[in-house]
Amino acid sequence: MAGSERTNGGSSPKAGELPPEEIIFGHSPTMASIRQKVQKILRADVPLLLQGESGAGKELLAQFIHSRSAFSSGRFVKVNCAAIPGALLESELFGYERGAFTGAHVSKPGRVELAKHGTLFLDEIADLDSGLQSKLLQFLQDGRFSPIGGDA
Repeated sequence: MAGSERTNGGSSPKAGELPPEEIIFGHSPTMASIRQKVQKILRADVPLLLQGESGAGKELLAQFIHSRSAFSSGRFVKVNCAAIPGALLESELFGYERGAFTGAHVSKPGRVELAKHGTLFLDEIADLDSGLQSKLLQFLQDGRFSPIGGDA
């Protein structure tokens, strides 16, 4: 057939031979649109909300964006909000100071601090209770937070 010959002898390229963009985005018009949006996102310094069905590839897309962003030299820190009980999630996110509660013998940085100069990926964020959502929103708005037991 004319026009269907490939330069590699007619075989399909292997995944290792394709650039990451081809593996993640493919060639469909919908994915081309997403690729264009990602290029715009890479030029911005704003919090990003990725929405989609479970298993749709939000984490993969977030890692792809992180790896090409100005924050790629920092850590990619994932938090599965549904997997951490509500009572512990605040300390996991924001950390705590020594003596903040029984058993807090040393200060511990939270995931927010660990992701400084990098990317914080909050998976299943809809499972956060409203009080913690409020604290997280405040952090997203002004970039400041206090660990549990810290000066507020």
